[in-house]
This record gives sequence, C-alpha cells and structure tokens, in this order.
Amino acid sequence: MTYAISIELTKNQYDVLKALAQREYRTMGNTFAMLAVHGLGFYLTDHDIAVKKTEADRDPNGNEYQYYTDQELEEVFESLPLIQ
Repeated sequence: MTYAISIELTKNQYDVLKALAQREYRTMGNTFAMLAVHGLGFYLTDHDIAVKKTEADRDPNGNEYQYYTDQELEEVFESLPLIQ
C-alpha cells in the first residue's frame, strides 16, 4: 500500500521545482521526494530525534522501548525517489 502527501506551493516554487525536475529528467513528485530524502539526512545530522520502531521493525525479543537509529531512519526513506 502506498500513501500520498499533498503540499501547497507558490507559483514561483512550482516553476522552480518543475524546471529542476526537467533538468534532472525526473517527475516533479520524484524530484520532491529526492529533495525530501536529502533534507532528512541533513535534519538527522543537526537534530537528535527519537522515533519508536513500528511493530514490523521491532525485535520481538528486544526491549519494550525500541527506537530507530539515524542510519535506520535514512534507510527507511533512501529508496523513496525510486518508488515514483
């Protein structure tokens, strides 16, 4: 199952994103996803965050409180641009 996210852009932001997408030979959604993933990497570098693991990613024999490492969070999203 996939989920969609909608964002509002100004005309200028839309035009710039469209031009960037064309230059990179990508769709606009693919380009924005790529930028979001790269931005996530920078965000994780600058901020300490704690995200509890989903049931699918938890170790059943592990601690009750299991959190993703920064590397694991990056891996969750690193293939995002390829899903378009």
